[in-house]
Amino acid sequence: MVLLKTEYHVHRPSSVLRTLLEFPYLPSPLSVIDSALNLAKLGSSDVFADLGCGDGVVLIRAAARFGVFSVGFEIDRRLVNIALKNVKDAGLGNLADVVHSDLFTVDISRFSVVYIYPYPPILRGLSEKIVNEFSRGSRILTHDYPLEYLNPVKVVRIPEGAFHTHTIYLYEF
Repeated sequence: MVLLKTEYHVHRPSSVLRTLLEFPYLPSPLSVIDSALNLAKLGSSDVFADLGCGDGVVLIRAAARFGVFSVGFEIDRRLVNIALKNVKDAGLGNLADVVHSDLFTVDISRFSVVYIYPYPPILRGLSEKIVNEFSRGSRILTHDYPLEYLNPVKVVRIPEGAFHTHTIYLYEF
């Protein structure tokens, strides 16, 4: 895959406003999480990140099921506290951590697998960040929304009831 490096220079509103407008809390169902993690083929040498981890369920699932070190990044302090408690309650403090951070300030180049349930207004900036920071061999999983500029190597659809089908996009670098 040939990617053009671009720079991300867009005026950003305050972090509180961004939390409300750009990063609403939308949890992924367990069926989607499990399908995504299976699709990524996590291994013991992987380091996993969930950008916008919410309550921490995705990173807890990755750590518990695959034994990979997992880090969640969350902009909403209330959700960070919930995720930290959930990690502790799951007994995974040695394999999972949660960081209070804006995903656009995180260096994602050190992670081999990243999961994101993005909100459409951030897709362009997120896609540019990924193109600029990801290294060869890395994998990205997005839930419901494809990244811009990139072509997924695999797309999986997961029906939920009669009215909605979840989609997982896998990108490999």
